[in-house]
Amino acid sequence: MITVNRCGYDSRHTTVLDSLNPRGNDDYTLLLIKTESFFEKDGKYTELPPNTGLLYGKHSYVHYGCRRPDYNDDWIHFELHGEDESLLDKLELPLDTPFALPWLGRLSEYSRLVVTEALSGHPYKRQTLDSLMHALLFSLASQVHAAVDAHSGNKYYQPMNELRMEIQNAPYKKWDVETLAGRMHLSLSHFQHLYREFFGTSCIRDVIDARIAYAQYYLDTTEMTVQALAAFCGYENELHFMRQFKKCTGLTPSGYREESRRQKAQGKS
Repeated sequence: MITVNRCGYDSRHTTVLDSLNPRGNDDYTLLLIKTESFFEKDGKYTELPPNTGLLYGKHSYVHYGCRRPDYNDDWIHFELHGEDESLLDKLELPLDTPFALPWLGRLSEYSRLVVTEALSGHPYKRQTLDSLMHALLFSLASQVHAAVDAHSGNKYYQPMNELRMEIQNAPYKKWDVETLAGRMHLSLSHFQHLYREFFGTSCIRDVIDARIAYAQYYLDTTEMTVQALAAFCGYENELHFMRQFKKCTGLTPSGYREESRRQKAQGKS
């Protein structure tokens, strides 16, 4: 069994961050870092790029942060029980050492689900969190130990992968495919072809999916109005947001929020 003690999704810091805890934590801490940061161990500082993971062991020395006021991560404090006590060893996940995450967006989606579930009150919350954490850790291990991607030899793969992570981490920006193609110094058709070849979906589809996931999280966790949420997620038109949300989820934003609250209320009764 895996239990979640505390967690956060898409946590943003408007000031510089210097997180130091020499005695460490009483549980395991997973950080999915979406922006440039630093890591310190044994007096040695390492500058980390976006899309980096850190998994701190119990009572490990902790020191990380950012030098600019733009740090963003997902974080989960968790414990392992019973037959899962050796899970991290079985998965050969490195402790107290940064590791690259080429597809951090996938892991971040698990984080979003974990946070949403942790805020719920239904009677099977512990079991659901256990399942989500297993999925997250297995997915994490697959990225850590993955063979070199078949596309990684293509000179456009790394910059386009970084671009994709940027989209998924900030879906609210005004993304324009023609501008992005120009940024990659590619024609529009070549850019779209490579994007689909690399990632199995279109750039526009990625933007839409990321915005809808973003909206679902804030519908679940805030009282933000639909009009404000539309602008917050990058939509200039509230009606367009509502139509796209319903097309993707089968519910209007208000209907999604009502259904989410109904399920949480049932879980507490």
